[in-house]
Amino acid sequence: MTVRSKYLSVFLRLMVALALLSQTAASTQTAYEGFSPSFPTYANGGAGFSAAWTQGGFDAFASGYTTSHKSLCYERLRTSDGSVSGGAFAAINGAIRNLAQPFGADGTTAYVSFLIQPNGTLNDGLFGGFFGLTLNGSLGNDLFIGKPGGGALNRYVLETRGGFGQVPSELSTIVGRTSLLVLKAQFQPGNDQFTLYTDPLPGAGEPSGAVLKTDLDLGLVEHIGIYSTGAFTIDEIRIGTAFADVVPTHDKFDDNEHSEGCREDYR
Repeated sequence: MTVRSKYLSVFLRLMVALALLSQTAASTQTAYEGFSPSFPTYANGGAGFSAAWTQGGFDAFASGYTTSHKSLCYERLRTSDGSVSGGAFAAINGAIRNLAQPFGADGTTAYVSFLIQPNGTLNDGLFGGFFGLTLNGSLGNDLFIGKPGGGALNRYVLETRGGFGQVPSELSTIVGRTSLLVLKAQFQPGNDQFTLYTDPLPGAGEPSGAVLKTDLDLGLVEHIGIYSTGAFTIDEIRIGTAFADVVPTHDKFDDNEHSEGCREDYR
């Protein structure tokens, strides 16, 4: 190798390294809620929020959620103690929380992840026993991610809150089974693009195949919500600007290791 080509090779490797460092610096986790044991309404734990949880959501007449010291379990995913559960309700229950850093400006991308587990008897509760997370948009539209109350009752879905434009995934809603749902939200003029990844393996990178919803203009997302009538548990809500931000792994793990705080077998 000539001296010139040697220096060129070193220069190119340096440029690649700087580019990777720049991408890493540009990504960040902007909000996290691990539900340290406390009642979710008026609780003020986590990070990246400008206010505590409060009762809210479309036609939500109650917020009868309870917390547990135990976290949901998911292979290789970093977790902290605590989770929130709701029962099969005869009225819509909901709790919302304002974000310190709203997201959704045109030309930007955000990621949202959370753990979810059906409890009790599937489909029990008002309107088919739905449960999940909402992204509440400034244009009066909400994106619902979770188990629906109509349509694909046995699948996790993306839909406009209320059941419109439902896009079902292939992942079944099985009582007692914890699933990891990851949303990629690409905001643009007009309708935004929402991609749902179901049960990705932490540490394996962003998947290539997923469910896509493209018929909703969400606007700016200023708060998120827990929204339900069915029995379920939710945990580990994360918001970030890259896939790795919302699917963090342990610093050390192997194929047989359980996540911190887990006290049960994986799926």
